[in-house]
Amino acid sequence: MPRHRSRLVLAALLAFSALGIGAHSQPAAAAPPAQRCVNSVENFSIEVPAGWYTTQIRPEEVCAQFHPTPFTIPLESEYPLTALTVRRVTALPDRTSTEFERVLRWERTTVAGRSAVRFETASTGEGMDEAGTRRYGYVLRLGHSLISVHTTAVPGETRYAAWKTVVDQAVRTLTAAPRGCVSTRPATAFYAAGRVGTEELTTPASRCSTISVSHVEDPANPADRCQTFRLGFWPLVDGSLTYTEPVNACGTGRTVLARDVPDNARYLVLYDVDYIDPQLQNIRFKIWH
Repeated sequence: MPRHRSRLVLAALLAFSALGIGAHSQPAAAAPPAQRCVNSVENFSIEVPAGWYTTQIRPEEVCAQFHPTPFTIPLESEYPLTALTVRRVTALPDRTSTEFERVLRWERTTVAGRSAVRFETASTGEGMDEAGTRRYGYVLRLGHSLISVHTTAVPGETRYAAWKTVVDQAVRTLTAAPRGCVSTRPATAFYAAGRVGTEELTTPASRCSTISVSHVEDPANPADRCQTFRLGFWPLVDGSLTYTEPVNACGTGRTVLARDVPDNARYLVLYDVDYIDPQLQNIRFKIWH
């Protein structure tokens, strides 16, 4: 697979909050602006300093390594040591020294309400790392997985203390990846001017940025699987909702009605009716948002 290098797009200019993680915690230093990175394969999301670089070879490695300067991952070689690493692990770190590492710190703590282990080690030089290479970080459970958030620094790295502060700040922002589009069947609210309107809906906080319709059917005429839809968005402009262009949607597949929709957008769905006699046409459908 060809290498891929990408600089993260700035997601938000937010300040990290100070990390309260137990009796041995030190006050966090003033935090730089942050950007959020999402790994939908390993199902985690984390905030990192704005302007830091990340790269990966495989999809599951998205948001796994960050560094203040550009770096590459050599194909078929060892992964580089970076200022921030976020990875799924299979076990908690060792609490006793081994042939390869001296354990400088191992303590149970709490991070943002989750049980965690905070650790710091120094390489003995017997393994892959140079003697004196330091690792500092946390391992905590996220869903059914254990996630390690840590920094690694070779001997003489003057930024190690600053990187430890970044780890302290970043680990508190670790969350499960936002969910994708979810479906709902909205209730009918009114009929006017040849269209039926639904109850008011609100888009959830998620990775979904579209509003789509699917499973279109007329229960009174099962052969009719198509209808024309549009959306009306709040806030009101000159006393009226802002409407999208009409879109014809058919069958069970999803048809997009609007794109680039933000979280917490208020809207309703309207569809054109084909008849009102002997009763008002009542279309069944799902909305995905």
